[in-house]
Parts: sequence; C-alpha cells; structure tokens
Amino acid sequence: MIDKIEVYVRNEEVSVQTVFVRGPVDHPCLDKKTLETKRVMPETDRLALDVVNEFAKEKGLQVRVCDVSTVTGRLKARFKGVNKTPVVVIGKDRIEGEQASDLKSKLESYFNE
Repeated sequence: MIDKIEVYVRNEEVSVQTVFVRGPVDHPCLDKKTLETKRVMPETDRLALDVVNEFAKEKGLQVRVCDVSTVTGRLKARFKGVNKTPVVVIGKDRIEGEQASDLKSKLESYFNE
C-alpha cells in the first residue's frame, strides 16, 4: 500500500533589493553594493504542492517535498528521471506538469483504482 507522495518543485532566487554595506572604516571606497535575494516558488509549483498537501491530509498520507534547486534535490530528481516541475510521484507512477485543477482529479483516480 502507498503511504507517501513525493512532490518535486523548484525555488527560484530573485533579487529583492539593493543593499549598501559600510566598510570597516568610514571611507566610501570600502562600501559595498550587494543584492539581497529571496527564494520564491513558482506559482504552478506552489499550487501543485498545496493540492497534494490537502489531498494527503484527507487520505492520511505523508508528503515528501524535493526542491530541485538544491544539489541534493537535483540528484534525487535525476535518479527518479524528473526533468521539469511540478512532478508528483506515487510509488512508481508519476504525474507531470499538471494544472492544480486537474491534479486533484488525477490523484483521486489513482487512489480509487
């Protein structure tokens, strides 16, 4: 019996703002200009993850999330043959790139077979 669902998603790093950092001595040559970044999940990945989390909660299943933006996540994804996101893996079956509206019905049909 299947007791977990794996979800492969990615996070993108986006610039939030420019930050000026003062040097150790009060001299303009030592000031640095850096970009502050934030990791953001694309809308399609976030919606798919929300649908899977809601479905798993209803069915009492575990959800394992794999972020393919990390080195470990990329290796796990490559091992499973995942090339794009979002991908939902249930046992040996996978649901790739589905819209959130279609994903719930596919999950329902998989667990009602």
